[in-house]
Amino acid sequence: MSHAASPAAAHRLPAGALPGAVPGPLAGPLAGLLDRVPLPAAHPHADALREEAVHWLSGTGLLDREGLERLLEQGHLELAARCWGDLPLGPALRAGTQWLLLGWILDDHFDRHWLGDPSDEADRTVRELTALLGPELGPGAVPPAPATALARAFRTLWQDSIALAGPSWRARQTADFRSYLESSLDFLRLRGATPTVSQYLSHRDQDGAVRCATGAVELAHRLDLSAQFHHHPQLVDLRARLDHLIGWANDLCSYRVETAAGHGNNLLSALEVHERLPRDTAAAKVAALCEAELTTLEFLAEGIARGSHWPPQVRCYVRALVRFAHALLHWTAATARYRPQPVPPPRGRE
Repeated sequence: MSHAASPAAAHRLPAGALPGAVPGPLAGPLAGLLDRVPLPAAHPHADALREEAVHWLSGTGLLDREGLERLLEQGHLELAARCWGDLPLGPALRAGTQWLLLGWILDDHFDRHWLGDPSDEADRTVRELTALLGPELGPGAVPPAPATALARAFRTLWQDSIALAGPSWRARQTADFRSYLESSLDFLRLRGATPTVSQYLSHRDQDGAVRCATGAVELAHRLDLSAQFHHHPQLVDLRARLDHLIGWANDLCSYRVETAAGHGNNLLSALEVHERLPRDTAAAKVAALCEAELTTLEFLAEGIARGSHWPPQVRCYVRALVRFAHALLHWTAATARYRPQPVPPPRGRE
């Protein structure tokens, strides 16, 4: 694929713009939050990051042309270019970006099933990817041969990642990715049902999606935090706030698309059905929860970042998580993914 004709070049946007900037059906309450959230600047080499990501997506067969166009329309490459500050180009930044893109592709992969795909493809995907996370797959081990383009791309990314990180990161990312896969299947099984608020919150706490993303941030920055710091109560609290913030902001913007598909596993739906709140009241309540979690996240991160007793890698870590949260909030409010009547999500090539 030549650079002159690549999809990334064809869809490049001016600095400061995010594609698909059409307000979602419930973007109003979230828009109030975004008034005070800075949009992180694009990476100094954002064009190179986008080009490299497009070549990876097409070269691995993860997405065909239609799928790639869809991913571009949803703004994922623009988001990925805003997550990293001014990190130098290299293997760690490349791996972090690929983790984020793979997660979004998997989300779309699972979304097809709650939109009505009756096949067992989601179960097969989870089984195949989980097999590649076996405990014996340390550096130098030979993994099982994957059968799909998705699994082949994941195997390579996993091998590249564990070569860059230590055993603590590898153990955490293994557990979090397993949790993400398993909770995604549980999510699909809830189609047509609306959990209570407590059931919803319990399920969200088991979902490893945001934790996988924080692992990608840690990897991209080559921080490799020890278990001592990663499990420190202040960092555990900070990541819990981030998890709530991202999950609830997603609920706020994806509500109408999900309910139109008969999916009630959303905090707004739980508040409407079980707390009997009007939709606008439920949306305002979720927006207020997002505001509270963001305020606490930023407060905790600022305290750690200014604390001279914290090691430099921990201070870098919390700043990076806040930058990631800011970028993701802006993307969530603007992406075409959450328009009320989206086109079918992309299908990968196998």
